[in-house]
Amino acid sequence: MRGFILLYIIAGLRRTRRYSLRHRIEQAHLQNWLTLCLQTIPRNYDCAVELLQCRRLIKGYSDTHARGLSKFSRVLDTLPLVIERDDAAQWIARLRDAALGDEEGKDLEGAIKTVMSFAQQPPVSS
Repeated sequence: MRGFILLYIIAGLRRTRRYSLRHRIEQAHLQNWLTLCLQTIPRNYDCAVELLQCRRLIKGYSDTHARGLSKFSRVLDTLPLVIERDDAAQWIARLRDAALGDEEGKDLEGAIKTVMSFAQQPPVSS
């Protein structure tokens, strides 16, 4: 009987989640991401779609959640470097796939360095 009562009490706590700090932080983060996606649509529709798919990076709890959130932020931080390119959507997809494929983040780091290298080069004049 004690086990049932304990589970019943724990199940009743689910209503308090909406008032927790983590829930507020997650909702603010979610709202910022959606706003960024909506702002990107007029500039580059395909890139906005790739940004929507980047939410797959955030999952789990504790360390897994923190790692995913960090990778998600790093991918979004590269958006200003690629948004004006014709292949911006492909680069966001590459960054997302690199982040998903490597737990330590080495592949993502290499892809970001590649993006930064061509972003720092002056444009070639015709």
